[in-house]
Amino acid sequence: MGSGPAAWPRPPPPPNTATGAVTLQDPDRLRWLLPPALSDLLDVVITRQETRPKPAPDGLHAALSRLDVPPERAVFVGDSPTDMTAARAAGVVALGAVWGWHPPAALRAAGADHLLPEPASIGSSLLHHLPLIGST
Repeated sequence: MGSGPAAWPRPPPPPNTATGAVTLQDPDRLRWLLPPALSDLLDVVITRQETRPKPAPDGLHAALSRLDVPPERAVFVGDSPTDMTAARAAGVVALGAVWGWHPPAALRAAGADHLLPEPASIGSSLLHHLPLIGST
């Protein structure tokens, strides 16, 4: 359980934590896709119109720059192999969301540092994954 609109709104992130999204979605479609309770939690959103698309790390670099966060202090949750490739290229921890379209093995093969079993896995507990950088 824990997926779908009933899982929102989530509590705000812990203090001194920034959140963002890097997406291939068009900004107009993104406004339609993201519930306001979720979009209100995002400090930055980078769309495909702003940088080269994933698997290039440009979107992640742009988000980190705007948030003033170094890669070694960031995690990236994605549900595709291109997300994992982009995260690895950007030097951030790559967390694979296994409830997406791609099987866990594909996320692992693309470089996922860890697999998240359900949407409820997203929250402040993600911060404990930061020591994974450089360990794989």
